[in-house]
Amino acid sequence: MKYNDAYEWIKTNESRKRILLLMKLPLTAKQMSPKLQIDPARSSRLLSDFVDKGFAVCLNLNAQNSRLFNLTPLGKDCQRKLCLELNLPLKELAVPAVDWTLYGWVCFSHRAAIVKTLTEPMKPSEMKRQLRRRNSRVNISANNIRDIIKLFAEKGIVEKVHLKKKVHPLYELTKTGKQLQTLLLMEKTCY
Repeated sequence: MKYNDAYEWIKTNESRKRILLLMKLPLTAKQMSPKLQIDPARSSRLLSDFVDKGFAVCLNLNAQNSRLFNLTPLGKDCQRKLCLELNLPLKELAVPAVDWTLYGWVCFSHRAAIVKTLTEPMKPSEMKRQLRRRNSRVNISANNIRDIIKLFAEKGIVEKVHLKKKVHPLYELTKTGKQLQTLLLMEKTCY
């Protein structure tokens, strides 16, 4: 698709313009839908159209759920032009290099909430209390958190911290976990 035709395709639909302006970071359809105030299925269809037209690319094609989409150079050029036309600032964000398949897996709501909560070494019960304080809508048990923490440990996102005179281990983010946390927090703050 030629650049001018591509840009006109974007400009003719308000939802397409809003998606283009939102895509400062790789996002899933579910992350995008509340920002666009549309249903996740519609958001997913719009993102598929973006891929078909060459504006976006899926970063984790093998994923069944939580597919991540990022702008292609054509999409970024159109984003710049749209920002100029609308007199909006364009933030260029430094996105850390991460395993996008792993990031997509972490983007599920409970997993993402746990990664965001782990700011210091904690036990699963402490994580639950922190989650409840920060977001009372998160409905998760300490057992669910323990199960997720085991999966995180297997994938190298968290590691155990043993302290003297403590029966239960604490968990903290690894370097990979901190990179994922940075991306999740960037997603929340840049929109």
